[in-house]
Amino acid sequence: MEDIIWKEKIAHRTARRSWELLALIVTFSFLLGAWAWYFFIYIKTPEYALHNIQSAIESHDIGDFRKSVNLDILLPKAYDDLTTDMFKDDKTLPLKTKTLFENFYILIKPMIISGIQDDISQYINTGLWKKNEEKGSILKGQQLGIDFDEFIERSNLRNIQLKQIASIHKNGKTAIAEIKICEEYTKTDFTLRARLEQEANGNWQVVYIENYKDFLNTIQTLQEKDITNYLQSTQTIIDSHNKTGKKQQEKFHNIMQLEHAGLTDLQRLKLQSFIESEVIPDNEARDAELKSVAIPPGAKHLHALRLQVDALTIASWKNFLDGMMQNNQKQLEEAESLHKKALEIDQKVSIIIKHAATSRELTKIL
Repeated sequence: MEDIIWKEKIAHRTARRSWELLALIVTFSFLLGAWAWYFFIYIKTPEYALHNIQSAIESHDIGDFRKSVNLDILLPKAYDDLTTDMFKDDKTLPLKTKTLFENFYILIKPMIISGIQDDISQYINTGLWKKNEEKGSILKGQQLGIDFDEFIERSNLRNIQLKQIASIHKNGKTAIAEIKICEEYTKTDFTLRARLEQEANGNWQVVYIENYKDFLNTIQTLQEKDITNYLQSTQTIIDSHNKTGKKQQEKFHNIMQLEHAGLTDLQRLKLQSFIESEVIPDNEARDAELKSVAIPPGAKHLHALRLQVDALTIASWKNFLDGMMQNNQKQLEEAESLHKKALEIDQKVSIIIKHAATSRELTKIL
């Protein structure tokens, strides 16, 4: 009897081990199959490339990002979409001047693309966009309408928020992915069509945004509408303070008239009183009045530039005042530097306003 029980236990144990071994084999086969599917099939799909882009951004891995985005192909095409016909709506420019500007954009194309690649690398690695004021120096020809930072702003590169991948349509070694995004300034939803191509090694890369120009035109139209409304709501403020500023400039020059090698004590006191009681308060009042205005989404960038001008101008006058009263050359130089920065940003403001005005005139004609 005991012999029979013992044999049954052995048989039961053997059967259990067989099932455990079978389960182990099945599990291992499943894991091996999943591993093989991932490394030999899934990573060779457009879906993987798009998800890898998102993962690379989240993990701040520029190397992984560039595996799925061919910036060397993508950026030149995007640059052309951004700059082609940039001046066609400007009726104030002679044809010869337009041609000169267009040739200039062709000339600086490699330089700009290199700068954009640096900016993208900076963003992927840190999660922050860098304000490239130093790169703006390569485009100081302000009549062209751009400096590097404003060029990036016009591209909307910094303002795009990815929402979801809507669909992917594969056709041989090419694929089109429809990607839903939101432009953060105007809060506009848009679906970009990203073209992907398969490399010789089987990996997929984004190489072109097919409707990028349509996206730019859509956002530009909305921004110009918002800028027009913003300019109308702030016109009284700007006109009033410009008028006051012109009078203050004349008064400043009258006080500054030199009869000797330097300022007299009386002139210093007059300037101190004038700057403290009139100039700085007027600039602070302009700043406060602009901040009280409701800002349409598409005019946020223009508004921010105006506030930068105010802040720099106020700081410049304060440094000038302290430098003059204390005979501090370093502060006087700082005042001059701040003043130059304010003028540069004010020039950006003028360019944006001129561009919006040109587009409005074209709309009236059409």
